Amino acid sequence: MKKFILLSVFICTGFFAFAQQESQFTNFMHNYLQLNPAYAGAREVPSFTALYRSQWLGFEGAPVSQVVSFNSPFFGKRVGFGLNIHHRSAGITNQWSGSLAYSYDLRVSEDFGLRLGLQGAIKYLGLNFADEKVILTDQGDPSTAMNADMNQYYGNVGVGFFATYKDIYFGASVPGLLPVEIGFNPTSSVVAEAIPHAYGMLGATFRGSDKVRIRPAMLIKYVENAPIDLDVNLSFIFEKDASVGLSYRAGGNGVGESIDLLLFYQINPKLGAGLAYDFSISKLARYNTGSFEALVRYDLQQDREDLSNPRFF
Repeated sequence: MKKFILLSVFICTGFFAFAQQESQFTNFMHNYLQLNPAYAGAREVPSFTALYRSQWLGFEGAPVSQVVSFNSPFFGKRVGFGLNIHHRSAGITNQWSGSLAYSYDLRVSEDFGLRLGLQGAIKYLGLNFADEKVILTDQGDPSTAMNADMNQYYGNVGVGFFATYKDIYFGASVPGLLPVEIGFNPTSSVVAEAIPHAYGMLGATFRGSDKVRIRPAMLIKYVENAPIDLDVNLSFIFEKDASVGLSYRAGGNGVGESIDLLLFYQINPKLGAGLAYDFSISKLARYNTGSFEALVRYDLQQDREDLSNPRFF
């Protein structure tokens, strides 16, 4: 009970502060569409991805996230289309978002592709102060609306670029360009604000041997008035079918937030599945047993035999 109350207060406060407000995923290299609209169509095949994350296992009311996305080339390989639906619950908060992305590949040369992306999104935020597990210390606080459910909808737009050069990719994006005021108490002039988040991504695939490829990847996350966050991953791909990876996530306090283990298996040319487990190394480690992710990706077609290009992973 105490953990639930503590986490609810922490999450609500954290959401309304100038801090990292968006969900984070250990399998970020399989979830670029949520971060960067320019990724739409980059894999050059119609592709579905489903991703589930349960954060801070054993901590009551901890964040749980689900993502379902689809992206595909459209009218040729230069134009890309993407659809992303994301849900996250944490404590008494419940969030939904849906976005549509468009990208265009300028195709600078045979080896160098540069995709520019644009997206529009609609988001929902709900707070349930009527939850029986919540204890309100000030029953007269108008912000709780007499213990009722409260919800708000708002929209946003995002931009990004995603470039590939041979076996290297890099990109940057701001999926929500506009700061959005969020307030549930009509009698108060104090409102919260959803702050734009910026992302930078970099990765490559190198040949280690005839049967093993090495794939480093990095994701940088920045939001105003908060420390720069960083995920660094190194994966080894065996026979193009299975990959094993290790990640480090900065942030938290002390030495970082987590050390993460990732597994991915390409079951057949169309279907792949992966798992990830985060081992907490921050002070929160004493209150949880880590975080868990699972993903499934399905390609509607696969015409290319060479899957060494990093954007296919």
